[in-house]
Amino acid sequence: MKIALHEGDVHTFLIVADSGRSILVQSDWDFPNLAMLFGWSACPCGATDGTSDCDHRTVREMIADAREFLRAHVGDTADDPGYF
Repeated sequence: MKIALHEGDVHTFLIVADSGRSILVQSDWDFPNLAMLFGWSACPCGATDGTSDCDHRTVREMIADAREFLRAHVGDTADDPGYF
């Protein structure tokens, strides 16, 4: 099954399944994991998933970067890793 990324209200995102069901993603801590589904990488070093600091970037930087990545990829689709 495919999921599509939609922008929600006030810095939130929706994951929408082919069936029309949706999940609201509103926690900043969820943005890095969601962004990775659509091709984002927290840091080239590979030592973090974006929810812990690495030697190169802070969590705050990675969450902000993941949010911007998601905003730029609204409308993209990916395989559902198990949300639905």
